[in-house]
Amino acid sequence: MHLSSRFYSNTIKFLFIIVISLLALVSCKQEQKTNTKNVEDNNTAESEKNVNIYEYTGILVSGDNRAKQVQFPELKKYKDKIQLALKKQVPVLILEKDELLDDTAYKAQLLATKNKQFIQYTRHPQSKAPLRNEIMTVRKVLAGDIQQSKNKVLDSCKNQDCFRVEMYNFFFNLSSVAFVNVTTEKVLGVNVYSQAQPDLSKRLTKLAIEIAKSSDLVKQELGDTDVQPTMAEIKTALKNSRCERSHHLCVAPTFVIGDRALWAIVDLTDGDLVGVRWTELGDSGPPIQITERQLENEFVFSQFCEKSQHHQQGDWQFDYQITSSDGLQLTDVKFKDKIVMKSVKLLDWHVSYSSRENFGYSDAIGCPLFSSAVVVAYDGPKVENIELQKDKDNSDKGFAFIQDFRQLPWPAPCNYRYEQRFEFYDNGKFRVAAADLGRGCGTDGTYRPVIKIDLEASAVGEAEQISQWNGSTWEQWNQEKWTLQDPSTQYTKDGYQFKFTNNKDQGFYIEPNRGQFKDGSKGDFAYTYFTVNHEDKDEAKSDMVTIGSCCNTDHKQGPEQFMEPAESLSNQNLVMWYVPQIKNEGKKGEEYCWADTQVENGIAKVNVWPCYAGPMFIPIP
Repeated sequence: MHLSSRFYSNTIKFLFIIVISLLALVSCKQEQKTNTKNVEDNNTAESEKNVNIYEYTGILVSGDNRAKQVQFPELKKYKDKIQLALKKQVPVLILEKDELLDDTAYKAQLLATKNKQFIQYTRHPQSKAPLRNEIMTVRKVLAGDIQQSKNKVLDSCKNQDCFRVEMYNFFFNLSSVAFVNVTTEKVLGVNVYSQAQPDLSKRLTKLAIEIAKSSDLVKQELGDTDVQPTMAEIKTALKNSRCERSHHLCVAPTFVIGDRALWAIVDLTDGDLVGVRWTELGDSGPPIQITERQLENEFVFSQFCEKSQHHQQGDWQFDYQITSSDGLQLTDVKFKDKIVMKSVKLLDWHVSYSSRENFGYSDAIGCPLFSSAVVVAYDGPKVENIELQKDKDNSDKGFAFIQDFRQLPWPAPCNYRYEQRFEFYDNGKFRVAAADLGRGCGTDGTYRPVIKIDLEASAVGEAEQISQWNGSTWEQWNQEKWTLQDPSTQYTKDGYQFKFTNNKDQGFYIEPNRGQFKDGSKGDFAYTYFTVNHEDKDEAKSDMVTIGSCCNTDHKQGPEQFMEPAESLSNQNLVMWYVPQIKNEGKKGEEYCWADTQVENGIAKVNVWPCYAGPMFIPIP
């Protein structure tokens, strides 16, 4: 059933030398009404710019090579624009009119750059030196932005011309997001996200491609091969490189050649190539030939992005909308008219390749039009009936609400496909799941979807508590923290790890995936976090910029920033974050998180080996 989706200038370099010794003293603990986290100065590696050998990335990039690779017209023009922006009273590089949808969008960014809260970090807090800031995105406010915002003023956007303006600060590695009503010429709200990078503007995407293609190192590796890169707009990280150490804005234009992919890792903060790296893509049949699909699918956008829809089936009902970059979001999920989830969505797919060097992508999923996502909604949500067999004479029946996201021409190498799957059962059980359907850019990938689940054990906003099974009894958590599902994890005889309740012991048991759900999965090995739900802070309630690094192998996947420092959970409403860790495999006979195109009966056939992840929630009797 188908229901229809990243070199500061020489003129200011001396200022940075003066202030660098002060950076350890900078706390920037200015409280804001909608600020999600205090801004911290992480510019701790300026001295590395004088190092002759810049990075170890499999192939080294020397200082001389770096000097050669920045001498092309497009980069010079971009640097000149930055110089001009740094001389302005408000040092922000804005988008030109021809880079935006219309004059209204252009006006929105001008209004945003007049707002004190939006531009508060455009100058150094002590020296007042201009810092590099750039507008990345200006787009219309969508249903998902309004639905989850605690700023009631945003309600006016339902009938007026409102825009979301995203700006990146290269110095602090932070993103500022403004909601602007162009009709009333007012900024309705501002969110500031520390250690977060928004999606790239088309300007920087094109620049990244040109930096890669102009590099002698990339030319040497590619030889005479003439191939256009993919994934140029997706942010990346490389272990022990500037991208990671100095929190630079890096992307990785990727050149697919046969069964290998050349990653050209570009540092857009410094405007140069960090290095290159080859990965193996695995065996593949002939590339699938497709006609051009309309990625900017107007129907999906108008029906599921611009507005919220309602679904009701059996005793279940909820609202839903496809967000710009947080996937399909369900809100006000109810069973028998009792709310069980205020909201649930998938913020990012962190994709890490190579256990030796740890690099990869941060993928966003979302709308197919006016969206920062690259892996976009493929048609609208679908519903399928399900029956989960428990034993020979017993089964759980219900339905699954499914959204498919694809990067065409999937399943060609270095193209991705993801799925969100919500299962609702007649007995009140439900599961929040996600799947990778391959094919990706290698056979050594680890996928970590960042899922936010705003559970409700009673009425919305009431106090809740979380307890974890320690092998003999339920042990209550007293403050915000995280835990890793590993071989030492204890479960009840029914497989439960957590108990999420109100003060009357009503709520849910939480059963993580250990491969028991008969969907071919091998277990989640998940990081689970519980944080305080702050009514006065956004904390990913509205559409979120990229959260966390793609390639961290520890608990630092993004949600930890909302528990620094850890707060008491006593008498608080809570939010659950769930980050599974899924390792792919492309070896014949062992495929997992994989897809391939093979010849069958003389035609192309796509085979898919999905990997599902996600916990089950069971009502407490």
